[in-house]
Amino acid sequence: MYQKKNPTIIIDGSLYLYTSYYGFRNFKNISGKPFGAIYGVLKMIDNILKKYNNSKKIIIVFDSYQPTFRKKIFKKYKSNRSSMPDLLSMQIQPLFKILEKIGIKILSIPGIEADDIIGSLACKLEEEGEKIIIVSHDKDMLQLVTKNINVFNKKKNSIITPEVINIEYGIRPKEYIDFLALIGDTSDNIPGVPKIGVKTALILLKQFSNIHNIYSNISKIPLLSFRNAKNITIQLQNYKKIAFLSHQLAAIQLDIPISIKSEDMLLKQHVQKKLFQFLKTFYYQTY
Repeated sequence: MYQKKNPTIIIDGSLYLYTSYYGFRNFKNISGKPFGAIYGVLKMIDNILKKYNNSKKIIIVFDSYQPTFRKKIFKKYKSNRSSMPDLLSMQIQPLFKILEKIGIKILSIPGIEADDIIGSLACKLEEEGEKIIIVSHDKDMLQLVTKNINVFNKKKNSIITPEVINIEYGIRPKEYIDFLALIGDTSDNIPGVPKIGVKTALILLKQFSNIHNIYSNISKIPLLSFRNAKNITIQLQNYKKIAFLSHQLAAIQLDIPISIKSEDMLLKQHVQKKLFQFLKTFYYQTY
Protein backbone atom coordinates (compact mmCIF):
# COMPACT_ATOMS: atom_id res chain seq x y z
CA MET A 1 0.00 0.00 0.00
CA TYR A 2 1.27 3.48 -0.89
CA GLN A 3 2.56 5.57 2.00
CA LYS A 4 4.04 9.04 2.02
CA LYS A 5 7.65 9.22 3.12
CA ASN A 6 8.11 10.71 6.60
CA PRO A 7 4.73 12.48 6.78
CA THR A 8 3.56 14.72 9.59
CA ILE A 9 0.76 12.82 11.31
CA ILE A 10 -2.41 14.58 12.47
CA ILE A 11 -4.75 12.37 14.51
CA ASP A 12 -8.48 13.05 14.86
CA GLY A 13 -8.41 12.68 18.64
CA SER A 14 -12.09 13.32 19.35
CA LEU A 15 -13.14 10.62 16.91
CA TYR A 16 -10.85 7.99 18.42
CA LEU A 17 -11.70 9.04 21.96
CA TYR A 18 -15.32 8.00 21.38
CA THR A 19 -14.37 4.97 19.28
CA SER A 20 -12.05 3.76 22.04
CA TYR A 21 -14.60 4.37 24.78
CA TYR A 22 -17.27 2.26 23.09
CA GLY A 23 -14.78 -0.30 21.78
CA PHE A 24 -13.29 -0.96 25.23
CA ARG A 25 -16.26 0.03 27.33
CA ASN A 26 -15.72 -2.63 29.99
CA PHE A 27 -12.04 -1.89 30.55
CA LYS A 28 -11.24 -0.76 34.10
CA ASN A 29 -8.04 -0.07 35.96
CA ILE A 30 -7.03 -1.79 39.16
CA SER A 31 -9.11 0.63 41.25
CA GLY A 32 -12.21 -0.15 39.18
CA LYS A 33 -12.33 3.13 37.26
CA PRO A 34 -13.02 3.17 33.48
CA PHE A 35 -9.90 2.82 31.40
CA GLY A 36 -11.07 1.87 27.90
CA ALA A 37 -10.84 5.28 26.22
CA ILE A 38 -7.32 5.80 27.56
CA TYR A 39 -6.23 2.32 26.52
CA GLY A 40 -7.80 2.57 23.06
CA VAL A 41 -6.29 5.95 22.17
CA LEU A 42 -2.81 4.94 23.33
CA LYS A 43 -3.04 1.62 21.49
CA MET A 44 -4.11 3.45 18.33
CA ILE A 45 -1.18 5.88 18.62
CA ASP A 46 1.19 2.93 19.08
CA ASN A 47 -0.16 1.30 15.91
CA ILE A 48 0.24 4.52 13.94
CA LEU A 49 3.82 4.98 15.14
CA LYS A 50 4.61 1.42 14.07
CA LYS A 51 3.03 1.96 10.67
CA TYR A 52 4.84 5.26 10.06
CA ASN A 53 8.01 4.46 11.96
CA ASN A 54 10.04 7.01 10.01
CA SER A 55 7.73 9.89 10.91
CA LYS A 56 9.15 12.34 13.41
CA LYS A 57 6.17 14.67 13.84
CA ILE A 58 2.79 13.85 15.32
CA ILE A 59 -0.07 15.79 16.88
CA ILE A 60 -3.48 14.76 18.20
CA VAL A 61 -6.39 17.18 17.89
CA PHE A 62 -9.49 17.35 20.10
CA ASP A 63 -12.78 19.26 20.10
CA SER A 64 -13.17 21.94 22.75
CA TYR A 65 -16.79 20.97 23.56
CA GLN A 66 -17.86 24.62 23.47
CA PRO A 67 -20.46 26.07 21.08
CA THR A 68 -19.10 26.63 17.57
CA PHE A 69 -20.18 28.90 14.72
CA ARG A 70 -22.09 25.99 13.15
CA LYS A 71 -24.29 25.68 16.21
CA LYS A 72 -24.94 29.42 16.07
CA ILE A 73 -26.11 29.39 12.44
CA PHE A 74 -28.04 26.11 12.77
CA LYS A 75 -29.25 25.14 16.25
CA LYS A 76 -30.00 21.58 15.16
CA TYR A 77 -26.37 20.96 14.16
CA LYS A 78 -25.30 17.74 15.92
CA SER A 79 -28.41 17.99 18.10
CA ASN A 80 -29.05 14.32 17.41
CA ARG A 81 -26.01 13.40 19.49
CA SER A 82 -26.27 12.60 23.17
CA SER A 83 -24.02 14.36 25.68
CA MET A 84 -20.66 12.86 26.54
CA PRO A 85 -20.99 9.94 29.00
CA ASP A 86 -19.60 10.68 32.45
CA LEU A 87 -17.49 7.51 32.29
CA LEU A 88 -15.81 8.95 29.20
CA SER A 89 -15.37 12.54 30.37
CA MET A 90 -13.57 11.39 33.52
CA GLN A 91 -10.89 9.75 31.35
CA ILE A 92 -10.01 12.83 29.29
CA GLN A 93 -7.71 14.70 31.67
CA PRO A 94 -5.85 11.52 32.71
CA LEU A 95 -5.34 10.75 29.01
CA PHE A 96 -4.05 14.27 28.36
CA LYS A 97 -1.67 13.89 31.30
CA ILE A 98 -0.23 10.69 29.85
CA LEU A 99 0.15 12.19 26.35
CA GLU A 100 1.91 15.22 27.82
CA LYS A 101 4.35 13.04 29.77
CA ILE A 102 5.05 10.87 26.76
CA GLY A 103 5.73 13.95 24.65
CA ILE A 104 2.88 13.79 22.13
CA LYS A 105 1.52 17.24 21.29
CA ILE A 106 -2.17 17.93 21.95
CA LEU A 107 -4.10 20.72 20.26
CA SER A 108 -7.55 22.04 21.17
CA ILE A 109 -8.92 25.55 20.59
CA PRO A 110 -11.96 26.87 22.52
CA GLY A 111 -15.04 27.11 20.33
CA ILE A 112 -13.38 25.46 17.32
CA GLU A 113 -14.22 21.97 16.11
CA ALA A 114 -11.41 19.47 15.70
CA ASP A 115 -12.21 19.22 11.96
CA ASP A 116 -11.50 22.92 11.46
CA ILE A 117 -8.28 22.73 13.47
CA ILE A 118 -7.15 19.70 11.48
CA GLY A 119 -8.02 21.35 8.16
CA SER A 120 -6.29 24.62 9.00
CA LEU A 121 -3.20 22.90 10.40
CA ALA A 122 -2.93 20.53 7.43
CA CYS A 123 -3.14 23.44 4.96
CA LYS A 124 -0.58 25.44 6.92
CA LEU A 125 1.85 22.51 6.93
CA GLU A 126 1.27 21.84 3.24
CA GLU A 127 2.15 25.46 2.45
CA GLU A 128 5.37 24.93 4.40
CA GLY A 129 6.26 21.98 2.17
CA GLU A 130 5.19 19.15 4.48
CA LYS A 131 3.54 15.86 3.54
CA ILE A 132 0.59 15.12 5.83
CA ILE A 133 -1.34 12.04 6.88
CA ILE A 134 -4.64 12.69 8.67
CA VAL A 135 -5.64 9.67 10.73
CA SER A 136 -9.44 9.53 10.67
CA HIS A 137 -12.37 7.56 9.27
CA ASP A 138 -14.65 10.62 9.35
CA LYS A 139 -15.92 11.08 5.79
CA ASP A 140 -15.84 14.89 6.24
CA MET A 141 -12.05 14.66 5.97
CA LEU A 142 -12.23 13.65 2.31
CA GLN A 143 -12.61 17.30 1.32
CA LEU A 144 -9.10 17.99 2.69
CA VAL A 145 -7.34 15.46 0.49
CA THR A 146 -4.69 16.77 -1.91
CA LYS A 147 -1.52 15.42 -3.47
CA ASN A 148 0.27 16.26 -0.21
CA ILE A 149 -2.55 15.68 2.30
CA ASN A 150 -3.82 12.11 2.48
CA VAL A 151 -6.22 10.47 4.91
CA PHE A 152 -5.50 7.14 6.58
CA ASN A 153 -8.77 5.35 7.25
CA LYS A 154 -7.74 3.06 10.11
CA LYS A 155 -11.03 1.14 9.98
CA LYS A 156 -10.40 0.07 6.39
CA ASN A 157 -6.60 0.18 6.66
CA SER A 158 -6.54 2.29 3.53
CA ILE A 159 -4.90 5.50 2.33
CA ILE A 160 -7.26 7.98 0.67
CA THR A 161 -5.73 10.04 -2.12
CA PRO A 162 -7.36 12.26 -4.78
CA GLU A 163 -7.22 9.28 -7.15
CA VAL A 164 -9.08 7.06 -4.67
CA ILE A 165 -11.86 9.65 -4.31
CA ASN A 166 -12.12 10.03 -8.06
CA ILE A 167 -12.41 6.26 -8.54
CA GLU A 168 -15.05 5.88 -5.82
CA TYR A 169 -17.13 9.01 -6.44
CA GLY A 170 -16.01 10.46 -9.77
CA ILE A 171 -15.48 13.89 -8.20
CA ARG A 172 -12.59 15.94 -6.82
CA PRO A 173 -11.95 16.06 -3.06
CA LYS A 174 -13.16 19.67 -2.65
CA GLU A 175 -16.43 18.75 -4.34
CA TYR A 176 -17.16 16.40 -1.45
CA ILE A 177 -18.40 19.50 0.40
CA ASP A 178 -21.03 20.01 -2.32
CA PHE A 179 -21.84 16.30 -2.19
CA LEU A 180 -22.63 16.53 1.54
CA ALA A 181 -24.56 19.77 0.97
CA LEU A 182 -26.85 17.94 -1.45
CA ILE A 183 -27.35 14.60 0.32
CA GLY A 184 -26.98 15.86 3.91
CA ASP A 185 -25.13 14.15 6.72
CA THR A 186 -27.19 12.39 9.39
CA SER A 187 -24.22 11.98 11.73
CA ASP A 188 -23.87 15.77 12.04
CA ASN A 189 -27.56 16.52 11.42
CA ILE A 190 -26.79 18.48 8.24
CA PRO A 191 -30.12 18.57 6.38
CA GLY A 192 -29.17 18.57 2.69
CA VAL A 193 -31.83 18.70 -0.03
CA PRO A 194 -34.71 16.26 0.58
CA LYS A 195 -35.10 13.45 -1.99
CA ILE A 196 -31.60 13.93 -3.40
CA GLY A 197 -29.59 10.79 -2.82
CA VAL A 198 -26.04 9.73 -3.57
CA LYS A 199 -26.66 8.77 -7.21
CA THR A 200 -28.48 11.99 -8.12
CA ALA A 201 -25.97 14.18 -6.27
CA LEU A 202 -23.06 12.62 -8.14
CA ILE A 203 -24.83 13.05 -11.49
CA LEU A 204 -25.31 16.74 -10.75
CA LEU A 205 -21.75 17.26 -9.54
CA LYS A 206 -20.21 15.44 -12.50
CA GLN A 207 -22.23 17.72 -14.75
CA PHE A 208 -21.86 21.03 -12.90
CA SER A 209 -18.97 20.51 -10.41
CA ASN A 210 -20.45 22.39 -7.41
CA ILE A 211 -23.74 23.71 -6.01
CA HIS A 212 -23.03 27.25 -7.20
CA ASN A 213 -22.85 26.00 -10.78
CA ILE A 214 -25.86 23.75 -10.21
CA TYR A 215 -28.01 26.73 -9.24
CA SER A 216 -26.54 28.89 -12.01
CA ASN A 217 -27.60 26.23 -14.51
CA ILE A 218 -30.78 25.03 -12.84
CA SER A 219 -32.84 25.56 -16.00
CA LYS A 220 -30.72 22.89 -17.73
CA ILE A 221 -31.37 20.18 -15.13
CA PRO A 222 -34.82 19.11 -16.46
CA LEU A 223 -33.13 18.44 -19.81
CA LEU A 224 -30.66 15.96 -18.33
CA SER A 225 -31.26 12.30 -19.01
CA PHE A 226 -31.83 10.91 -15.53
CA ARG A 227 -34.96 9.82 -13.74
CA ASN A 228 -37.11 12.51 -12.07
CA ALA A 229 -34.92 15.35 -13.38
CA LYS A 230 -37.89 17.74 -13.33
CA ASN A 231 -38.82 16.83 -9.76
CA ILE A 232 -35.21 17.19 -8.66
CA THR A 233 -35.18 20.68 -10.14
CA ILE A 234 -38.24 21.58 -8.07
CA GLN A 235 -36.60 20.20 -4.93
CA LEU A 236 -33.48 22.25 -5.57
CA GLN A 237 -35.53 25.39 -6.10
CA ASN A 238 -37.61 24.82 -2.97
CA TYR A 239 -34.62 24.06 -0.75
CA LYS A 240 -32.02 26.48 -2.10
CA LYS A 241 -31.43 28.16 1.27
CA ILE A 242 -31.07 24.76 2.95
CA ALA A 243 -28.61 23.62 0.29
CA PHE A 244 -26.31 26.61 0.85
CA LEU A 245 -26.70 26.36 4.62
CA SER A 246 -25.72 22.69 4.40
CA HIS A 247 -22.71 23.67 2.31
CA GLN A 248 -21.65 26.15 4.98
CA LEU A 249 -22.05 23.52 7.69
CA ALA A 250 -20.17 20.84 5.73
CA ALA A 251 -17.19 22.97 4.69
CA ILE A 252 -14.17 22.55 6.96
CA GLN A 253 -12.53 25.87 7.74
CA LEU A 254 -8.99 26.24 6.50
CA ASP A 255 -8.04 29.62 7.94
CA ILE A 256 -8.11 29.12 11.71
CA PRO A 257 -5.01 30.78 13.21
CA ILE A 258 -2.70 28.00 14.42
CA SER A 259 0.19 28.97 16.66
CA ILE A 260 1.73 25.49 16.66
CA LYS A 261 5.04 25.31 14.82
CA SER A 262 6.32 22.30 12.95
CA GLU A 263 9.08 21.70 15.49
CA ASP A 264 6.51 21.61 18.32
CA MET A 265 5.28 18.27 16.93
CA LEU A 266 8.66 16.57 16.96
CA LEU A 267 8.62 13.24 18.78
CA LYS A 268 10.98 12.61 21.63
CA GLN A 269 13.13 9.49 21.67
CA HIS A 270 11.70 6.14 22.78
CA VAL A 271 8.09 7.37 22.62
CA GLN A 272 6.62 3.90 22.05
CA LYS A 273 8.53 2.43 24.98
CA LYS A 274 7.36 5.28 27.21
CA LEU A 275 3.81 4.95 25.91
CA PHE A 276 3.25 1.50 27.32
CA GLN A 277 5.33 2.15 30.43
CA PHE A 278 2.91 4.96 31.26
CA LEU A 279 -0.06 2.80 30.30
CA LYS A 280 1.06 0.04 32.64
CA THR A 281 1.87 2.48 35.45
CA PHE A 282 -1.41 4.31 35.04
CA TYR A 283 -3.34 1.05 35.16
CA TYR A 284 -2.14 0.56 38.72
CA GLN A 285 -2.84 4.16 39.74
CA THR A 286 -6.09 5.82 40.79
CA TYR A 287 -7.29 9.05 39.24
